[in-house]
Amino acid sequence: MDETKEIGFLRIIAGNPTLGLDAVDIPKIEQSVAELDCSDITSITKYGLDTQKKMAELSQVMIDNLNNSAIDEVDDVLHDTISYLYDIDTDVDGEKRILFWKRKSNSVAIRAKYEQASKNVDRIAGTLEEHQVRLLRDCAFLNQMYEMNQEYHRQAGIKIAAIKIRLEELEEKKRNGPYSVMEESFLSGVIDRMERKANELELSRTISVQQSAQIRMLQSNFAMMADKLQSTLYNTIPLWKNQIVLALGAEHARQAVITDRSISDMTNRLLLRNAENLKQVTTETQKAAGTTAIDTQTLAQTNRILIESLDEVARIQEENRSKRVTAEKELERIDREMKYGVLMEE
Repeated sequence: MDETKEIGFLRIIAGNPTLGLDAVDIPKIEQSVAELDCSDITSITKYGLDTQKKMAELSQVMIDNLNNSAIDEVDDVLHDTISYLYDIDTDVDGEKRILFWKRKSNSVAIRAKYEQASKNVDRIAGTLEEHQVRLLRDCAFLNQMYEMNQEYHRQAGIKIAAIKIRLEELEEKKRNGPYSVMEESFLSGVIDRMERKANELELSRTISVQQSAQIRMLQSNFAMMADKLQSTLYNTIPLWKNQIVLALGAEHARQAVITDRSISDMTNRLLLRNAENLKQVTTETQKAAGTTAIDTQTLAQTNRILIESLDEVARIQEENRSKRVTAEKELERIDREMKYGVLMEE
């Protein structure tokens, strides 16, 4: 490339900073200029079509990825988790209890109920882990889509820069006339078509910018849901299991108190034969010894806070679901408008 042509390319790049190009793009711009054959009436129509097709295909891939995402399934699993934890914390007659057993259940029955509930919770945890892996994979896929979209955006800028160079050449050629009426009309028509092609590619670049923002939005939604799943897996479920362990210990302590109270009653009956004074002192002592220090209301309040936290997570996910539906509709609308615009130009 001669120095004069290179200076001309640099001037176009400097005069159009919104294209986001620099000196390293000059070889690609020169190649794109060579693709514009003004003597071929179809050259302008085909020019930049490959880049526009790639943008359209990328838009369709994004729509398909949104339709196949695991977000809605994750919402359902979170709802199931909340419902299950709530159900096992409610007695059969609808009365709210501490976890899932009646106050008079023995340790064997409690352990059996715990084992069954633990299996179900572990199954739910496995499902959550699968969805988390899928969400992280979708995030990586969307990152690839973002990089591809950025490259198509740059390619469109190169195509536009090449058109501007050709337009300058044609304007110079037009000024160096004279031409016949037919030749001048043909030259003006070529200039008009190239200007419209430049506007069309500018529109494609604008759509590409919107797609970049939409891709990042989807990535953010997927990453946020993956974080919520991780919190449920490694905070909520272990905390719930810890409460079960504490409740089992409380049940063992309660049985120990009952056994001790039975022995005390027998002792009291024997002591009654000896003296009324000893009976009174012994009764007061045993009552004090039989008082439990476990605050069951604290356990109940802790479990209620846990359920309220999960309800809040579900509410936020419901709002995000609505946003994703709106995003999907907007993507489809933009895709249709773009395809319609391309077909009209063709």
